[in-house]
Amino acid sequence: MILRYYADSDVREWHDHTLRLFRTLYDTHGIAVEIDRIDEQHGPITDFPGEIRYSTPEEVYERDLKRNRALNQTIDQTPSEAFKRYRKLDIAGNVAVVDDEGTVQWASTLPGYADGYRPGAASQTAMDFLEDIATDPSNRLCVECLSLLDGDETFCPNCGYEFP
Repeated sequence: MILRYYADSDVREWHDHTLRLFRTLYDTHGIAVEIDRIDEQHGPITDFPGEIRYSTPEEVYERDLKRNRALNQTIDQTPSEAFKRYRKLDIAGNVAVVDDEGTVQWASTLPGYADGYRPGAASQTAMDFLEDIATDPSNRLCVECLSLLDGDETFCPNCGYEFP
């Protein structure tokens, strides 16, 4: 499993917080992390433990989100509804869970700074997701059974692991 950050978030504080959480996830929990910089706004990223790529939003959308059946099953909207707003791609600031084959299995549909955006948004924001797994990686994921989950379970339907 790899966590991917589509950088840079519009708000500098959320961008910096995302980078800190990614370092924590790597250092504390050994989770592989990487960045796709699709909207460089906040200067160079130094001392990052994972790969940093430079891509366009269109390249990322085509590679990771468009026609992704696994992703369609784990988010509430279709990728075009979630990541295209007013005919413009809006991906920067979001995070994704990528399997070992490189397929995005889940992605936040609201960037980190959308905290408190509306009732129920917490399950869709990048920051809420990252803070949950930085505290305890098993809080939100059953890594072995990720493709079976839709986010509403209290236990994994495949292996029976109970989520706290």
